[in-house]
This record gives sequence, structure tokens and C-alpha cells, in this order.
Amino acid sequence: MKQFIDTLVGNPVLLILAVIVSFFIVLSFARKIVRAVIVLVALAVLYVAWLTWHGENPAEKAEKAQKTASETVKKGKAAVEFVKKVTSDK
Repeated sequence: MKQFIDTLVGNPVLLILAVIVSFFIVLSFARKIVRAVIVLVALAVLYVAWLTWHGENPAEKAEKAQKTASETVKKGKAAVEFVKKVTSDK
């Protein structure tokens, strides 16, 4: 690894090429993340529209999902604490 870093520092043209390639890799990754977020938002909008179409209240569903998630997290914390307690006794 040290030799690789020394080669990059010693050759400015190679360093510039490495920076450009790294930039394109990061940009490509960012585009994929943005696309995934757009798809998730579109799916959420479609779900809200579907709930509304079928006469349900999306706000109630969201509140219920939040409550369920909160309870699940609390149960998970309790389970982790139980496992810590059981493993620390040994």
C-alpha cells in the first residue's frame, strides 16, 4: 500500500488520472442512490394513492406503522438487554 501511495504522489499525471477515475466512480454510485430514492418515493406515492382509492386513511396507516415500528424497536432493545444479561453471567 505504501508503494502505491508513493507511486501516486511521485507521478502527478497518474494522480490526476486516479482522481478523475475515483470521481466518476463516486458520481456513478451517487446516481444509483438518487435513482433508488426516487423509486422509493414513487412507490410511497403509489401506495398512498392506492390507500386513498380504496377508502382508507393513509395518515392512520402511517400512524399505525410508526407505532408498530416503535414497539418492535422496544422489544428488540429488551431482547438485546436480555442477551447481554445472560451472556455476562457466564
